[in-house]
Amino acid sequence: MRSIKYRVLIIVILTFVASGVFAIPYQVGDYKLDVTVRNSAMNLIPDSKVSFYRYDQSSFIAEARATGYRSVSKRIEIKPNQFIYKTEVVLPDLERKLYIIDHNRKVLAAAYLRTDQFGFPGNEYGLTAYIPVEMWDADAKSVEVFDSFWGAPLKKTCLFEQIEGFHKVSLSITRKALKWSGSKIYVVFRTKDLPAAPAVAGYLKQLEQLSANTDCPPGSEEALTSYIYENFANDAAALDTELPAVYQRYHAARARFSELHRE
Repeated sequence: MRSIKYRVLIIVILTFVASGVFAIPYQVGDYKLDVTVRNSAMNLIPDSKVSFYRYDQSSFIAEARATGYRSVSKRIEIKPNQFIYKTEVVLPDLERKLYIIDHNRKVLAAAYLRTDQFGFPGNEYGLTAYIPVEMWDADAKSVEVFDSFWGAPLKKTCLFEQIEGFHKVSLSITRKALKWSGSKIYVVFRTKDLPAAPAVAGYLKQLEQLSANTDCPPGSEEALTSYIYENFANDAAALDTELPAVYQRYHAARARFSELHRE
């Protein structure tokens, strides 16, 4: 009998936890509203927030919002003798102009980009790029996502596979990064073309600006330094200019690391 009581208790707890994952209850007076918030791919948005209030004598308003999404208000009609309501709200993505370019900042006309969010969790923004196999040696280090406000790398995850004559590259950034990314987002491939000196100098200047700005997103300086080193180390060394201090420190640390592992 005792074990049966424990089983019932466990089932009740699990049911409560599971229901909490799918819908959030909100109370106004005697009325309760269970709200499920999803994105355009119908994935649950884990950090969504909802405001629920009485609009007039015959309706409520549910306002749903989440980082990296546009907010949505939904009007819910009050029905006689009904005190519990369930509804679903779909939040659209923030609007951004998207570009696929190479490391020399040239538009890749042969590549294309999809932004449907299928296969990505609700707290990430997915970008799926298709690039011809002859243009790019598939490597997660040689593709990056940049914003237009800070010029910072945003990439969180990268997976790729070959589909006929294209590499399918599934990239994601956080929704927080999408929020402060500016009006444009660039997917940048380090293609097989040689890096142009002005382009490499541009990345280094970008790094200097990030280093000088104490308000830049945490980790962006390190991410850009690593990107430049992995893709343009020899090209940066060949430039007739002093390299940013943060890059020099990173280069020295990597060189020392290599020496220690050779020993």
